[in-house]
Amino acid sequence: MPDTERTDSARLEAFSDGVFAVVITLLALDLKPELTDSARDSHALLWQLAARWPTWLAFVTSFSTVLIMWIDHHGLLKFVRRVDTPVLFANGLLMLLTTLVPFTTALLSAHLTEPSGSMAGALYSGLFVLINGAFNLLWHLLRRQALPGALEQRLTWHYRLGFPVYLVATLVALWSLPLSLVLCAGMWALWSANMRPVHDGA
Repeated sequence: MPDTERTDSARLEAFSDGVFAVVITLLALDLKPELTDSARDSHALLWQLAARWPTWLAFVTSFSTVLIMWIDHHGLLKFVRRVDTPVLFANGLLMLLTTLVPFTTALLSAHLTEPSGSMAGALYSGLFVLINGAFNLLWHLLRRQALPGALEQRLTWHYRLGFPVYLVATLVALWSLPLSLVLCAGMWALWSANMRPVHDGA
C-alpha cells in the first residue's frame, strides 16, 4: 500500500476509534448513582444500587455490543486497500448510527420495567438493524478491493447474519422484551466467538 493510502487508512481508523471511545464513555456516564436520602447505611445503599438493575443490564449489553463492533471494525479496516469517498461516507454513516447507542441505551434502561418498555426495546434493537446495515454497506465497498474468495464468503456471512436477527429482535420486543434482549446479547456472543477469522485472515 502506498504511503498516502496507508496514511488515509490510519486516519480513518483513528477517527473511528475516537468515536467508539466517546460512545463507550457516554454509556458509562448514565451510571449515575441517583440515590435517595434514605440511603444512609450500607444495606440501604446496596438495595438502592441493586434496584437500578435495568441500568446495569442496558449498560452491559450495550458496552459488550459496542466493544464487539469496535473489534470487528478494527479487523475490517485491515482489508482496506484504498480509502475513497464511498468508503469514507459509509464509515461516516456507521459512526453516526453508533453515536446513537447511548441514547437508545438510556431510553431502554429508563423504560425497561414500564409498559412503554416494549417500544423502547424495539427502538433499541431497531438501531442495531440500521448499524448492521451500515456495516454491510462498508463491507460491500471493501469487498471490491480484492480479498481471498474463502475469507470473503466467511465475512459476508458474518455481517449478513446480524440484519435478520436484529430485525426479528425489533419485532419480538413488541411482544417480549426479555426475549428481544436475549437475541441482541446472543448476537454479540456469537460474533465474539467468530472474531478469529476476521482478524487473522484464516
